[in-house]
Amino acid sequence: MIFRVRAAGRGVSVTLRPFITRSCGAGVRPISTTWPAHHVTSQYPGFELPSGGNLTSYVLRNSSRWADKTATECAVTGRGYTYSQLVDRIARWGGMLTKLGIEKGDVVAVMMHNYPEYPIVILGATAIGAVVSTVNVSYTPGEVHGQLEDCGATLVVGDTLTEKTLAQAITLCKTPSVVVINGPSSASGALDLQQIIEDTSVPFADPLEVFKEDVAVMPYSSGTTGKSKGVLISHHATISSMHIAANPNFFWGSETTDCNQESILCYLPFYHAYGLVPIMMVWLQMGAKLVCVPWFDPNTFVRDISQHKVKYLHMVPTILNFLNHSPTVTPEAMASVKAVMCSAAPTAPPAAATFKDRLGGNIFFQESFGMTEAGLVCNTAKGRERLGSCGHLLPHLSAKVIDTVTGEELPPNQDGEICFKSPASLSGYLNNPAATAETIDSEGWIHSGDIGSFDEEGFFRIVDRTKEFIKVKGNQVAPSELEGLILQHPNVVEVGVVGVPDDRLGEVPRAYVVTSAPTTQTEIKEFVEPKLALFKRLAGGVIFINEIPKTATGKLLRKELRKMALTASCAHDTKEKSLDETPIKEDKL
Repeated sequence: MIFRVRAAGRGVSVTLRPFITRSCGAGVRPISTTWPAHHVTSQYPGFELPSGGNLTSYVLRNSSRWADKTATECAVTGRGYTYSQLVDRIARWGGMLTKLGIEKGDVVAVMMHNYPEYPIVILGATAIGAVVSTVNVSYTPGEVHGQLEDCGATLVVGDTLTEKTLAQAITLCKTPSVVVINGPSSASGALDLQQIIEDTSVPFADPLEVFKEDVAVMPYSSGTTGKSKGVLISHHATISSMHIAANPNFFWGSETTDCNQESILCYLPFYHAYGLVPIMMVWLQMGAKLVCVPWFDPNTFVRDISQHKVKYLHMVPTILNFLNHSPTVTPEAMASVKAVMCSAAPTAPPAAATFKDRLGGNIFFQESFGMTEAGLVCNTAKGRERLGSCGHLLPHLSAKVIDTVTGEELPPNQDGEICFKSPASLSGYLNNPAATAETIDSEGWIHSGDIGSFDEEGFFRIVDRTKEFIKVKGNQVAPSELEGLILQHPNVVEVGVVGVPDDRLGEVPRAYVVTSAPTTQTEIKEFVEPKLALFKRLAGGVIFINEIPKTATGKLLRKELRKMALTASCAHDTKEKSLDETPIKEDKL
């Protein structure tokens, strides 16, 4: 089955059309029927998946059991809500959206930092059947405009830190949007979210009945090819993702009781799929206290862990590297932490081992693998830690590894592209059937674009990726986007962009450029950087070369550029300031 996506006037809808051909047409993945199957299924039993229902209802289904416990709390200001207050404000926000004319299928875009109102905005919108599209808070006005136009947002929610960018973006949009700001706004006509959710005159809205295929959330992802695309994830898929992630064979948390409540430090951005579902939604359904961190502060991070007695810490490799070098990290300061889960990018085994050693070796280190398009796929099961492996398939999933050239299914211990099937998979990409067909083949396999393997015990490992994207602090950067901008410089003839390793950020973009006239690195950077979010900028430098390596058909050979990057001599050192000298603001995760 492959999913085709269409626009249905106002709002978002999805139609499902089965493929009946096995031919390899343009943009369609081929199917092999002659090679032996080496499918892997989860070793772990899964409870029966929920049959359907509204996402908001599912997340809050047990909230009355911990009504008086804290649901969300700002790590900076202490502002927060109990579960009883959270439920009421979700219903009131849904009522306000209805009053403003937002209907089922309409898109609500959210460009907010991790404030305690974020779950209210998300779940109030999904309650009435609206589709939520989360926006990266570090985007430029042009990038925000591109997403708002593509998703067709009719209402936009921002905060006092993003409202200026939003205002500039909205002026570029063809269709005006209602603007709501989380706090007092300087913008004319903007509504105040905090006033709305405290206004008792606004009627509550009950969760709307939805169908399994109705879209709930639409984060943007680069997928396996091209620029960012709207990922259509249904209510049922999101609920399934939560259900799978919380399986007790993998999940270290416990439901809230009268005498126990988990505290989760939510510093990974909620606009990212990792922050949205495995962190925000999964832990809300368990009754945990979400300690919302609007921006990462290295001076208070460990203090917050200790103060809130965080037992289970979510992280990404760049934060792991920070903790390995921070003098604030001691066994005493981190005494509450019993387990961590590192995701969003492959974790270097030496870095994980160093972290465990610094804290006495008793912390259980989970590594996981997932995609915006399908939630968590693999995770480290309890009692089966193996550094360098992202663990086993989660319940209800199956996977295979294929040769990237022939599509042949590979046996254990052979590297190829990891493909999988999951009930949490996307329905498709918004208005992009070609990209949908490239990701979901005609047998329903999701092609991850990641290179890896599994062994005889079912452990998976990620070693590389077929897609060309550069991961900067978990954010995906499309080289083609940077190349397109650089080529607009009048002196640039050819350009190739690749990621180069960075101890703090994982990878950073570097451009290899051929010019028609003398040009400096500073000129190139000053030309492109005002058009880019900070994490997309050329922190890896600009290298001038005589010729870009290409195939006989003119295709860019990025692997040759990567070799050049790894073997570059000191004579080619750009001596440009690194991000350690010009640091990224720590709220730009």
